Amino acid sequence: MRDNNKNLITKGLLSGLAAILWMALSLTAFGQSDNTQISGFVKDQTGAVIAGAKVTAKNEANGLERSATSNGEGYYIITQLPSGFYTVTVEANGFKQYKESNKKLDPNVPAKLDVSVQPGQVSEVVNITATTVGVQTESSALTKLVDEQTIKNTMINGRNPLFLAATKPGVLGSNLGGNSFGLTQAGLIINGARTQDTLITFDGAVGVRTRSNGTSIGAADLDSTQEVQILTANYNAEYGRSAGGQVRIITKGGGHDFHGLAYEYLRNAALNTNSWGNNRTYNAARPCTDEAYKKDTACRPNPFRYNQPGFNVNGPVWIPGTNFNKNRDKLFFLYSMEWVRVRQTGNNTQRVPTARMRAGDFSELFPGGPNYVAALGVTRFVKDPLKTGACNATDQTACFNDGGIINKIPANRLSANGLALLKAFPDPVAGFYQGGSNFFQSRPLLTNQRKENINVDYLPSEKDQVKFRLALYHFVDVSAFRGATDRAPQIIDRPNQTLSIGWTHTFSPTWITETLIAGSRDQVHIAVDQRGDRYKRSNYGINYPYIFSSPKEIQDKIPTVDGLDIFGSLDGGPYPSSSTGPIYQINNNWTNIRGNHTIKFGGYFERAGQNDFDQINVSGTPGGTNNQNGRFVFSNSSSDGKTGVAAANAALGLFDTYAEIGNRSYTPYRGHMFEWFAQDSWKATSKLRVEAGLRHSIIQPYYSLWRNMVVFDQKYYDPAKAPTIDPATGFITSSATNLQSLYNGLVIPGSGWTDAAKGDGRVGIATSGQFDFLFRGEGKSFSKIHKNNFQPRVGIAYALNDKNVFRAGAGRFMTRLGVSDSVFLGGNPPLQPTVSVTNGSVDNPGGKPGNVFTQQITTQDKIFKNPEAWTWNGTFEREIGFSTKLEVSYVGRRALHQQRERNINQLAVGTCPAGVGCPLIPGDALGRRYNPDALRPFKGYNIIRVTNNDANATYNSFQVGLERRFTKGLSYSFAYTLSKSSDNGSAQRDVVPNAFDVSNLWGPSTFDRRHQVVLTYAYQLPIFKDQTKLMGKAFGGWVVSGVSQMATGNPITIGTGDDFAGVGPGSGSQLWIFSKAPDIKGQYANNTPAATGTFESNYWFYPFNGDGTAIFTKPAVGTISSQKGRGLFYAPGFQNHNLRISKEFRFKESHSIQILGEAFNWLNHPNWNGPDTNPNNLTTTFGKVTSKSSERQIQLALRYSF
Repeated sequence: MRDNNKNLITKGLLSGLAAILWMALSLTAFGQSDNTQISGFVKDQTGAVIAGAKVTAKNEANGLERSATSNGEGYYIITQLPSGFYTVTVEANGFKQYKESNKKLDPNVPAKLDVSVQPGQVSEVVNITATTVGVQTESSALTKLVDEQTIKNTMINGRNPLFLAATKPGVLGSNLGGNSFGLTQAGLIINGARTQDTLITFDGAVGVRTRSNGTSIGAADLDSTQEVQILTANYNAEYGRSAGGQVRIITKGGGHDFHGLAYEYLRNAALNTNSWGNNRTYNAARPCTDEAYKKDTACRPNPFRYNQPGFNVNGPVWIPGTNFNKNRDKLFFLYSMEWVRVRQTGNNTQRVPTARMRAGDFSELFPGGPNYVAALGVTRFVKDPLKTGACNATDQTACFNDGGIINKIPANRLSANGLALLKAFPDPVAGFYQGGSNFFQSRPLLTNQRKENINVDYLPSEKDQVKFRLALYHFVDVSAFRGATDRAPQIIDRPNQTLSIGWTHTFSPTWITETLIAGSRDQVHIAVDQRGDRYKRSNYGINYPYIFSSPKEIQDKIPTVDGLDIFGSLDGGPYPSSSTGPIYQINNNWTNIRGNHTIKFGGYFERAGQNDFDQINVSGTPGGTNNQNGRFVFSNSSSDGKTGVAAANAALGLFDTYAEIGNRSYTPYRGHMFEWFAQDSWKATSKLRVEAGLRHSIIQPYYSLWRNMVVFDQKYYDPAKAPTIDPATGFITSSATNLQSLYNGLVIPGSGWTDAAKGDGRVGIATSGQFDFLFRGEGKSFSKIHKNNFQPRVGIAYALNDKNVFRAGAGRFMTRLGVSDSVFLGGNPPLQPTVSVTNGSVDNPGGKPGNVFTQQITTQDKIFKNPEAWTWNGTFEREIGFSTKLEVSYVGRRALHQQRERNINQLAVGTCPAGVGCPLIPGDALGRRYNPDALRPFKGYNIIRVTNNDANATYNSFQVGLERRFTKGLSYSFAYTLSKSSDNGSAQRDVVPNAFDVSNLWGPSTFDRRHQVVLTYAYQLPIFKDQTKLMGKAFGGWVVSGVSQMATGNPITIGTGDDFAGVGPGSGSQLWIFSKAPDIKGQYANNTPAATGTFESNYWFYPFNGDGTAIFTKPAVGTISSQKGRGLFYAPGFQNHNLRISKEFRFKESHSIQILGEAFNWLNHPNWNGPDTNPNNLTTTFGKVTSKSSERQIQLALRYSF
């Protein structure tokens, strides 16, 4: 296991940042910032404006000061202020000095402070303490700021601050009761945008991995987090890279004084309630009250131990006895670490080959025989292919019979490697039988995580501020099983890093610049657990020769074995693998204040990519594999000398197919993005602010540094060069050496191999020249670079009075997509060689010529537009008293060019429908039918799955937010969203069922939820509040806080993988015909057969018409449904209620100990899982909810701070 976090800045990160620093010197303007500003009007008691007043904002933590002078209209503005608490001072001749302390400035959100000064001497001071409430009049954006006090008081399961985004109306997220402490995107759907459209930043550094599933790069440390800023709609042109929302996490710095914190959070199964699934297995004959049965699964929660300790220290960098930073106002630091240690147990029950079967004796499956084992729950009859006659329950003439034992194969007929495959399964557990299974195993599940933050703030002068933020993250997860066995479980090792260096310089009160240089790196290493040598094929006697002579990543690793019918799979898996996603960025903003205009301009440059050693495209190929060490597929076939029993075929060494991979492909993807922006924020009147801006994005699609990626382009496919296909088998029968034919239509983007590709054999085909004809003059990125991505944004904020404001805005936004995690251009042939063999011998899979299968390709659209969205909103905000703000909004969104996939090599509808098959081959003496691959449009290929951005979406919502920040011992927030999201493709991996017609796909988004409520609260009990006194220390300091989340369910679509339309493998699920939307009964079914043998009649949705016929029926053979059947109805919703009770003991003014007790789902409310949506289960479980989840967990914590 690696511990790369100890390398604070790795070689790769340093080299990338060095390049960025060089570019920073060459470029003049870039930017997006987490700083903020404060502005307002200075007037006297009569309302007359005061010009020439000096306004100063001083950071109360580190002493940073910025000043401005009010203009002829009395207006002032101070920009580029780091978020935090400030003291604002106003001085004007003939007036008393105005001083307001504790003024909170939030990142990205401008603050307003209008000042009314009193006549008098400047030496006289009017002191004011700022209030926490105030409507937002200085920006039209829809945002929310979760401040440090709210973070402290809000329960977060797993202590990941990213989940705080769900407290903002318009944000749909994961269940807040779930423990998610590690890498996650938190399931964030912001105003109907896909998760890939949401940008996460850590102190300005991009925090979303380049592999485009949107997972975060690392996870922020909760106690090092100063604020979480959620931008949901109509944010300024300064912010780019996302067509959805942004979650910007800002960490703390040090201050004038030293502070520290140490803590531990712990959980244990003994504190938790038992799960619903365990309770369901309760056996009255084994009562939990009996000491002998208390450890039964039904009687106790699953084993679970969870520890989360950490510490945080911060303050000035100060050396006593020296003059260095002696005033503690120049250099500050923060250092923190947090660990997570999880220990659980994984259980697995299955049927495995018995000792007899591993020797070729299957007599335990023959009913009535002397060795029959009824507890295995299966019967089989093993036919001897050398005999004629029957082999069944009534006639065993042609069954294997060795020494009078039916189903036993003679030793001289057995395959050494075939038996070795059976021996590679775990041994049965003596005397254990459960539902036909004869094997049970419990193994540990181990998870470790570490977060580390190093923050430095430097104030070299009153005009400069430098910020350094380094976050190191390390996650290790050791699984218990791979598939059904412990033979090759995986170890995931993910060291991630983010680094940002910011510099703000004030040239004058009206000219300020800010530069941010940042780097992020997501690393994933997936290894095979090699402890105990269980993974070694040699341990079981497997020694067949590989077909590819080139070394394997692990030479002595078990193969994958599938299709053994009554037994599970033996999965050697695709690992080891790895990927690294570097992101390097430069931001630079310039701010110029001209009268009542705040003009901002700048830009952003990014170089990002993915070093991908985890791209397998062959799993969909018949006989394909993702295991470099090979994959055998067996079946119950009795043709080609087989027995009719898959396991017996394995014992004879007779496989259906075997596939193997040669050298694994490694592709270094890279891509660049340049964005510039300009915006003006105009204080038109004391009540009206007008904002207008423009952003322009130029996004380069990813390319390979070594040019080793392959795409399919119809333009280069020549039907005259198409290979010859055997109509019955689908194999390529023309010469395998005719590369022009085999790789017809494929393209290697670029003009030729780079020197790096040729060096050290990095790309195996780069030096042979055989495939150079695939360079066809296309650009190295293949897909088009779109240069007209201009994004206008406008907004207004109109203050009706001090307590009421109306805001509105609209704009265009664009997403920078990552490298696809579904389409692997670097894994296409001929870059990653594979071979498949049919009907061969396990002892020597390469002993017969391999059949040339048609090839599977994943590719990218040539046009491939950037995902974008137009968003508009109108918001009314009111201060309603009790230090509370009410915000009511309408938000609309129209998304264009959303990513999805289609199989462009699909058969025409009606060609090969399920239950009928493909057409008969004319003149075939055996009466065989066509293989689908012989009928596809592009001969020589089976599935050609292309990702293209042609899906669209709409979103409309009504949002209500209520917020009171922690004041006088009470805080709360309420977020309600009523929304409707519709689209014709909800995820980038969605494959359309009919590539030629997508007109019926419009419907509710798969993530659509009509209603969601999130409520947070914290209340300091009003007893013995004065902790300077003994009674207060002993009995005061109690705080009750909690989070409640309630949401309706997601839409349900009834479709299956059955190919009714006959379009062949590779297309999406096909919808069933429906007569109406089913009635929602909202019932729960245990689904236990009653005494009559029938199932319970309780349904979530009722799948029958009034006359008893089924609502959902199969489409007519050879057709595809034209009905709009997506999201006809909705699944059950969920609710979760978390509660915390804490007590603080303050034994010195700055020292305290806090104890906490937290209950996640404290009501132990069971949430129903989704209903069975498979209409093939109509007579049993279709339409029924048969399981529950979300049992209560207790967490205890102890914290010390100074």
